[in-house]
Amino acid sequence: MSGAGQISLEASHRELRRLTGSIDTHSAGVIAAKDGITDEDDLKMVGYISVSIASLRDLTGTGAPADLLSRPHRHAIRNCLNAIKGGAQLLIEGAPDNGLDPEGSAIVSAEAMVADSDAILACLDAVKIGSE
Repeated sequence: MSGAGQISLEASHRELRRLTGSIDTHSAGVIAAKDGITDEDDLKMVGYISVSIASLRDLTGTGAPADLLSRPHRHAIRNCLNAIKGGAQLLIEGAPDNGLDPEGSAIVSAEAMVADSDAILACLDAVKIGSE
């Protein structure tokens, strides 16, 4: 890719990095509520979310924008996002039975993580379509 296509790819890479940072920031609100979670499965989910965010950070924070043209790279990012988004949705759906306040900051943070995950997925779809 060159010219305008390259700018789009670089812009997509910057957006992925920005959104990953946003997910990382929001995860702090979820992780801070860990001690209040009473459901054992939801507690495990917080651990899975943490590991997936670390992997997402590695995948989006290193390398070149051209890495996004690699199907395996995009799929690895998607796998991390599925774990993050799915875990956050389980925490949201489990409140208040899991010990989290449905109106509390941990749930607001989990909802933001879902929205950021959707935005990253849309960005990946745009890169895929642009590369075809």
